[in-house]
Amino acid sequence: MLLEITIYCRGGQGGVTTARLIATAAMFQGLYAQAMPQFGPERRGATVNAYLRISDKSIRRRSSIRNPYGLAVFDKKINLNSSAKLGIINSPNPIKIAEKTYYLDATRIAERNELVYAGWAILSAPMSGAMAKALEIEISYLEEAIYTELGEKADKSLEAAKEAYEVVRWT
Repeated sequence: MLLEITIYCRGGQGGVTTARLIATAAMFQGLYAQAMPQFGPERRGATVNAYLRISDKSIRRRSSIRNPYGLAVFDKKINLNSSAKLGIINSPNPIKIAEKTYYLDATRIAERNELVYAGWAILSAPMSGAMAKALEIEISYLEEAIYTELGEKADKSLEAAKEAYEVVRWT
Protein backbone atom coordinates (compact mmCIF):
# COMPACT_ATOMS: atom_id res chain seq x y z
CA MET A 1 0.00 0.00 0.00
CA LEU A 2 1.37 3.39 -1.02
CA LEU A 3 -0.82 6.44 -0.47
CA GLU A 4 0.27 9.65 -2.16
CA ILE A 5 -1.46 12.83 -1.04
CA THR A 6 -1.07 16.41 -2.22
CA ILE A 7 -1.92 19.28 0.12
CA TYR A 8 -3.05 22.54 -1.49
CA CYS A 9 -2.97 25.62 0.72
CA ARG A 10 -1.91 29.23 0.99
CA GLY A 11 1.36 30.25 2.61
CA GLY A 12 0.77 30.68 6.33
CA GLN A 13 -2.19 28.29 6.63
CA GLY A 14 -0.15 25.37 7.91
CA GLY A 15 -0.12 22.91 5.01
CA VAL A 16 3.56 22.05 5.33
CA THR A 17 3.14 21.53 9.09
CA THR A 18 0.11 19.31 8.44
CA ALA A 19 2.13 17.09 6.10
CA ARG A 20 4.82 16.78 8.76
CA LEU A 21 2.29 16.02 11.54
CA ILE A 22 0.50 13.32 9.54
CA ALA A 23 3.81 11.76 8.44
CA THR A 24 5.00 11.68 12.05
CA ALA A 25 1.70 10.19 13.28
CA ALA A 26 1.84 7.52 10.55
CA MET A 27 5.37 6.59 11.62
CA PHE A 28 4.26 6.33 15.26
CA GLN A 29 1.54 3.97 14.00
CA GLY A 30 4.24 1.75 12.48
CA LEU A 31 4.07 2.91 8.87
CA TYR A 32 6.63 4.55 6.62
CA ALA A 33 5.97 8.17 5.72
CA GLN A 34 7.47 11.10 3.87
CA ALA A 35 6.49 14.80 3.89
CA MET A 36 7.90 17.30 1.38
CA PRO A 37 7.00 20.95 0.77
CA GLN A 38 7.02 22.67 -2.61
CA PHE A 39 7.15 26.46 -2.52
CA GLY A 40 6.58 29.10 -5.14
CA PRO A 41 7.05 32.71 -4.14
CA GLU A 42 7.62 32.42 -0.40
CA ARG A 43 5.06 34.83 1.00
CA ARG A 44 1.88 34.67 3.03
CA GLY A 45 -1.09 33.94 0.81
CA ALA A 46 0.83 32.43 -2.12
CA THR A 47 -0.18 28.95 -3.22
CA VAL A 48 1.87 26.24 -1.52
CA ASN A 49 1.79 22.50 -2.15
CA ALA A 50 3.02 19.84 0.21
CA TYR A 51 3.37 16.17 -0.62
CA LEU A 52 2.74 13.29 1.72
CA ARG A 53 3.45 9.61 1.19
CA ILE A 54 2.38 6.85 3.56
CA SER A 55 3.22 3.19 3.02
CA ASP A 56 3.56 -0.14 4.77
CA LYS A 57 6.93 -0.56 2.97
CA SER A 58 10.01 1.61 2.68
CA ILE A 59 9.46 4.61 0.37
CA ARG A 60 12.14 5.19 -2.26
CA ARG A 61 10.43 7.92 -4.32
CA ARG A 62 11.56 11.47 -3.70
CA SER A 63 9.71 13.29 -6.48
CA SER A 64 6.63 15.48 -6.49
CA ILE A 65 3.28 13.71 -6.80
CA ARG A 66 1.55 13.98 -10.18
CA ASN A 67 -1.56 11.80 -9.74
CA PRO A 68 -2.35 11.70 -6.03
CA TYR A 69 -4.58 9.11 -4.41
CA GLY A 70 -5.76 11.85 -2.08
CA LEU A 71 -5.74 15.58 -1.72
CA ALA A 72 -6.32 18.05 1.07
CA VAL A 73 -7.53 21.53 0.23
CA PHE A 74 -7.15 24.26 2.85
CA ASP A 75 -8.72 27.03 0.73
CA LYS A 76 -11.67 26.07 -1.46
CA LYS A 77 -10.83 28.98 -3.81
CA ILE A 78 -7.74 27.13 -5.03
CA ASN A 79 -8.58 25.77 -8.47
CA LEU A 80 -7.61 22.18 -9.10
CA ASN A 81 -8.45 19.39 -11.47
CA SER A 82 -8.19 15.99 -9.89
CA SER A 83 -9.32 12.44 -10.26
CA ALA A 84 -8.36 11.62 -6.67
CA LYS A 85 -10.12 8.88 -4.77
CA LEU A 86 -9.93 10.68 -1.40
CA GLY A 87 -10.31 14.36 -0.58
CA ILE A 88 -10.34 16.47 2.55
CA ILE A 89 -11.52 20.08 2.24
CA ASN A 90 -11.86 23.04 4.58
CA SER A 91 -15.50 23.92 3.96
CA PRO A 92 -18.56 24.20 6.20
CA ASN A 93 -20.62 22.63 3.40
CA PRO A 94 -20.01 19.46 1.41
CA ILE A 95 -18.03 20.06 -1.77
CA LYS A 96 -17.13 17.05 -3.88
CA ILE A 97 -13.44 17.16 -4.84
CA ALA A 98 -12.81 13.41 -5.01
CA GLU A 99 -14.68 10.11 -5.12
CA LYS A 100 -14.96 10.25 -1.32
CA THR A 101 -14.65 13.73 0.17
CA TYR A 102 -14.34 14.62 3.84
CA TYR A 103 -15.25 18.17 4.81
CA LEU A 104 -15.13 20.35 7.91
CA ASP A 105 -15.02 24.01 8.84
CA ALA A 106 -11.36 23.98 9.87
CA THR A 107 -11.21 27.77 9.89
CA ARG A 108 -13.92 27.99 12.54
CA ILE A 109 -12.28 25.27 14.64
CA ALA A 110 -8.92 27.09 14.47
CA GLU A 111 -10.51 30.41 15.42
CA ARG A 112 -12.45 28.86 18.32
CA ASN A 113 -9.19 27.40 19.64
CA GLU A 114 -7.34 30.73 19.22
CA LEU A 115 -5.05 29.38 16.49
CA VAL A 116 -4.76 32.68 14.65
CA TYR A 117 -1.64 34.58 13.64
CA ALA A 118 -1.68 38.06 12.09
CA GLY A 119 -5.40 37.67 11.37
CA TRP A 120 -5.00 34.31 9.60
CA ALA A 121 -6.43 31.07 10.94
CA ILE A 122 -3.68 28.45 11.28
CA LEU A 123 -5.29 25.28 9.94
CA SER A 124 -2.57 22.70 10.57
CA ALA A 125 -4.18 21.22 13.70
CA PRO A 126 -7.79 20.90 12.51
CA MET A 127 -6.79 19.71 9.05
CA SER A 128 -4.41 17.18 10.63
CA GLY A 129 -7.28 15.85 12.72
CA ALA A 130 -9.50 15.52 9.66
CA MET A 131 -6.75 13.89 7.60
CA ALA A 132 -5.93 11.44 10.39
CA LYS A 133 -9.58 10.38 10.50
CA ALA A 134 -9.77 10.02 6.70
CA LEU A 135 -6.51 8.05 6.57
CA GLU A 136 -7.44 5.85 9.55
CA ILE A 137 -4.58 7.06 11.71
CA GLU A 138 -5.44 6.69 15.38
CA ILE A 139 -5.90 9.94 17.27
CA SER A 140 -3.42 8.86 19.96
CA TYR A 141 -0.63 8.79 17.34
CA LEU A 142 -1.63 12.22 16.08
CA GLU A 143 -1.58 13.53 19.66
CA GLU A 144 1.93 12.15 20.08
CA ALA A 145 3.00 13.78 16.80
CA ILE A 146 1.58 17.15 17.86
CA TYR A 147 3.43 17.01 21.19
CA THR A 148 6.62 15.95 19.43
CA GLU A 149 6.44 18.76 16.85
CA LEU A 150 5.04 21.60 18.97
CA GLY A 151 6.25 20.86 22.50
CA GLU A 152 4.91 23.27 25.12
CA LYS A 153 2.72 25.06 22.55
CA ALA A 154 0.73 21.92 21.75
CA ASP A 155 -2.37 22.34 23.95
CA LYS A 156 -4.56 24.50 21.68
CA SER A 157 -3.51 22.55 18.61
CA LEU A 158 -4.27 19.27 20.30
CA GLU A 159 -7.79 20.41 21.21
CA ALA A 160 -8.41 21.61 17.65
CA ALA A 161 -7.13 18.34 16.15
CA LYS A 162 -9.32 16.23 18.47
CA GLU A 163 -12.39 18.32 17.65
CA ALA A 164 -11.73 18.02 13.91
CA TYR A 165 -11.21 14.25 14.22
CA GLU A 166 -14.68 14.00 15.79
CA VAL A 167 -16.66 16.42 13.59
CA VAL A 168 -15.28 15.74 10.10
CA ARG A 169 -17.93 14.28 7.77
CA TRP A 170 -17.78 12.73 4.32
CA THR A 171 -19.88 12.84 1.17
